[in-house]
Amino acid sequence: MNNKYFELARNEERSGNDAAALLLYLSSFCDSCNHGTRNTSYGTVAKIRLLQRKLILTDLQLFGLIRSYGPLSDLECMKLLDYSIRGAGLSGYAYGY
Repeated sequence: MNNKYFELARNEERSGNDAAALLLYLSSFCDSCNHGTRNTSYGTVAKIRLLQRKLILTDLQLFGLIRSYGPLSDLECMKLLDYSIRGAGLSGYAYGY
């Protein structure tokens, strides 16, 4: 889970910049997925959900904010986040199990 986006997100969150923190947590999530980190942080997903509720965003609005910037497409990162939010896990989708 140690990636540059997560640290930046925590700093923004601590400063009260919820919207910036949410975008950075989303980047952290996608970055973990793009680098094949199997244990994608459920803490990151929890932070995303918390900020989503604080900012009163629907799931559709939240998914529209995702940008992958890596080998996975935005849609693939959206699906992975959706699976993580619902507790289905990432292994079946992302790692072919």
